[in-house]
Formats: sequence, C-alpha cells, structure tokens
Amino acid sequence: VIVPLSMLRSAVLFACLAAVSAFNVPVALPGSKVTAALSRNGVASMLPTVASPQRSSALESLQMACTTARTTKTRQQPCRKECMLLKKRANNGMSVSFSHIRNHKMQNVNLQWKRVWWAEGNSFVRLRISTKAIKTLKTKTVQELASRVNLDLNKYKSR
Repeated sequence: VIVPLSMLRSAVLFACLAAVSAFNVPVALPGSKVTAALSRNGVASMLPTVASPQRSSALESLQMACTTARTTKTRQQPCRKECMLLKKRANNGMSVSFSHIRNHKMQNVNLQWKRVWWAEGNSFVRLRISTKAIKTLKTKTVQELASRVNLDLNKYKSR
C-alpha cells in the first residue's frame, strides 16, 4: 500500500497532537497559525479546540503546577523541607574539625509524615511535621498550632 506523503505527515502530526492533548496542553487555539495550516489539510476539524488558560502571573502558574503534581499513590504534596505546624526549616551551620577547619553543613529538620487526630474536624489529618511538633502536640491541639501558621486542615484530611 502506497500512502501519499502529505497524508502521512498529517497522520504523524495528528498523533503528536493527540499525545500532547493527553497532558492537558492546548492543542488548537482559535485563530492561531497552526489551526489555519491544519484546516487546509482537513485535520483541524478532528482536533479539540481548547481556550488558552488564563494565568495572571508566573507565581500563579507555578502554584498550579505544584498543586497538580501530587502523586496518586502516596497522595503526598510536593513541598519544601519545612514543618507544616511550626514552620521549622533547615539551618546553615558549620562542622568544625579538631584543627578548626570549618565546613558548611546543613542541619535539616527531622520531618515525618504523620496522621494526627483533629478533634474539631472529627477526622484524621495527614501532615508533614517535625519531631519537635510531635512533642508539642502532647500539650497543644492541632487546631491551635495550625491557626498560628494559617494552615487549613481541611485540605489534609485523610481519606
């Protein structure tokens, strides 16, 4: 079977655009040059037309990327090495040898994924907290610590 080259090109282009659309990327924007070129070949009618996403700033698009990058297996959110309840972060320190040679050393926080009972919400919440925060939870409630750092515990309810 001999297939014309133009038909082969449009088939490859259609396959590439279908793969791109699987990742929720706009395929054919109304009024674009790509749409005009595809309409001449008759391929544009087969493609889904998607409006361009409205993002006001680079920060908003970064936040959108971070919230959609959750893994489905563990439901962990991508976040920096920081305690959710106490906001503890890594400390820049120095390791000093016997001969007083000093090297930079990061002292990271001991973070754990912990399922904690939230009495006000009557459910468990899954948080990434430091071991210091686990000790603090023996004397203070989760709601009290979360309200200090403006953390919405409804987002972290265990399923």
